[in-house]
Amino acid sequence: MDFFGLDIGTHSIKLAQLEKKGDRYHLVAFGSGPSTGKGLLSEAESDLTALAEVIKKIRQEAKIKTKNVATALPQDQVFTRTVTIPRLSEEELQSALNWEAEQFIPIPLTEVTLAHQMIGQAKEGKKEKNKVLLVAASNRLIEKIINVLKMAGLTPVSLETEIISMARSLIPPESEPVMMVDLGARASDLAVVENGLVSFVNSIGTAGETLTRMMETQLGLDATQAEAYKKAYGADPEKLEGKLAQVLDPILAKIAQEMEKTIQFYQSQGGQNIRRVVLTGGTAGLPAIASLLAKKLNLEIQVGDPFGRVIKGDLETRIPAQSAFIFAVAVGLALREIE
Repeated sequence: MDFFGLDIGTHSIKLAQLEKKGDRYHLVAFGSGPSTGKGLLSEAESDLTALAEVIKKIRQEAKIKTKNVATALPQDQVFTRTVTIPRLSEEELQSALNWEAEQFIPIPLTEVTLAHQMIGQAKEGKKEKNKVLLVAASNRLIEKIINVLKMAGLTPVSLETEIISMARSLIPPESEPVMMVDLGARASDLAVVENGLVSFVNSIGTAGETLTRMMETQLGLDATQAEAYKKAYGADPEKLEGKLAQVLDPILAKIAQEMEKTIQFYQSQGGQNIRRVVLTGGTAGLPAIASLLAKKLNLEIQVGDPFGRVIKGDLETRIPAQSAFIFAVAVGLALREIE
């Protein structure tokens, strides 16, 4: 089946289409463009219609002909947790997962759609148990996304969370456990990826918009200036006499602390040592972010390349070298196996 991956982000929309030849993937088309102001956060029909028109326009500009689309649920609007449960029959499993979901989902289960993925085994004493990634999304969110896609003239073929898509494009299945950090606009999502599968997820509200607000407050900049300075200079101590780096350092220290706590919790549950971190998301490309976090954590940290395992052909020169990572969700969706 021909289809493409669509990432409806907070500030931008990204898409990618791949073709599988043998065991290799080839880049067919990709594109991006600004999103609407409110995007999927809005409940107004006019805002959702405007979003659909933007998606339609970007798809046309990318010259993607297929209408079949795989898209992702915004990570900051879904509930994700890893649970450990006994080995059960299918009927018993569903009942157990419903009970687990009730413990961490703040809305009635009748208003959400649950999905799960077996990610491995765990031992508790002498008992063998299953580790399960449990994901819940509100029915209203799913309904909105499907309606937007249909208004854009598209046929939805798959929905999954952003973090799962990112892991597919950024982390090879055979790699040792890696921490993947999505430094987004509204939230930072921290995930441990083990054997190609997301085995643990933690989200924090400290992200790109937090950095911008801090710059506005501390440096007296307006929002447009703060965003421009952030993208141009990031946390580079050599720029602007180090003033910007000083302002951003406490926030980045908080993100580093949460990363460390997530790694420690994962290891306390029997996980292996984590030596490498892969960054993605819009904030990942800010100057000196990766090196600063590496110093704070004493870990190998790199910005992820979603096109690393894709044959890019003639399109390679069009991929933005400094921000290829923004396509992690779209490429991950395009790499999904759909029958």
